[in-house]
Formats: sequence, C-alpha cells, structure tokens
Amino acid sequence: MVTYRLREPRDYVIATGGMNTLQDFVAESFSTLGLDWQDHVISNPSLIRPSEIMVSRGNATLAARSLGWMAKKRMREIVRMMISYQGVGS
Repeated sequence: MVTYRLREPRDYVIATGGMNTLQDFVAESFSTLGLDWQDHVISNPSLIRPSEIMVSRGNATLAARSLGWMAKKRMREIVRMMISYQGVGS
C-alpha cells in the first residue's frame, strides 16, 4: 500500500463494495468446505437485536481516490482464499 506517501495519516475502509449478509458469508464458508451451513448452525430469531445489521456494504471510495486502491476480488473469492490459506479442508 502507498500510505507512506501521504502527508497525514487517515483511516481507510478496505472493502469490495458488494453487499453481503452474514448468512452469505457463513454459507460460502461452509460451502467451500463441502458442507451445508444449515446442518451445522443453529439460529434463534428471538436473539436477533432490533438494531442488527442485516446487510453489510463497505464504501472504499476514499481508498480508491487517495491511494488508487480498488478491490480485485469479491467476498466469495476472499472466503475461499482465507480457508485455503489456513489449509482447512485440504
């Protein structure tokens, strides 16, 4: 990253810009391992808080504008890479 070239430190959001739910992330994680997440996860709707974030989307516009950084991968690819890197399922 090129943050060392900047005069002032800043906080940047590093994100794909795509909208994903926690369920999307969990489903992809389990699927990468050849599993159905619904066979392994218990969800209790009564425990969901009214303020719960149902869909997440990061805005990396500042990183793109200031650093020239743009995501090259999407959430599904990142999940697969993380699991592969950990050597899980191999």
